[in-house]
Amino acid sequence: MTVESAGQDYLTRQVGALLEAIRKEGPVGEGRRSFRLAGHLAAEGGFHLGDILAATAQLLAVHAWNNGYLAAAELLTRRMRDFGESAELVQHLVRLETGCEQGWLPHEDREALIAYARRAERPDIEQRARAIEPLLPGLTGPERPDQMANES
Repeated sequence: MTVESAGQDYLTRQVGALLEAIRKEGPVGEGRRSFRLAGHLAAEGGFHLGDILAATAQLLAVHAWNNGYLAAAELLTRRMRDFGESAELVQHLVRLETGCEQGWLPHEDREALIAYARRAERPDIEQRARAIEPLLPGLTGPERPDQMANES
């Protein structure tokens, strides 16, 4: 095992520990342990602190929302917004991953993602966003005009 692979294994374990802390703290926790672990992960893994804290707040907020704790979700969402540019990055990355998973994104979301990638000088994000099919206004699902024309 190389030093680099050992470091990657360590970071993978740290990410796993962070996700486990989020799960264990539950939807009504304030995320103290999760945020502490996120801070360690940022320091040791070379991640931007605001980015990892914003992502942690997002995960905690989603966990709270999914379990019906709307006040906790709102509090965590407000906390996430305190991270400014990092919160915007997290929102766009969630949108990107959702689009990649589904294979489509609403047209305006896709365009906003591409515009963000250009502003942030992130060609990796722009390239991935361009690979996602746009869902045109007025369509309610992943149907695309090119597919519908071929099917008729």
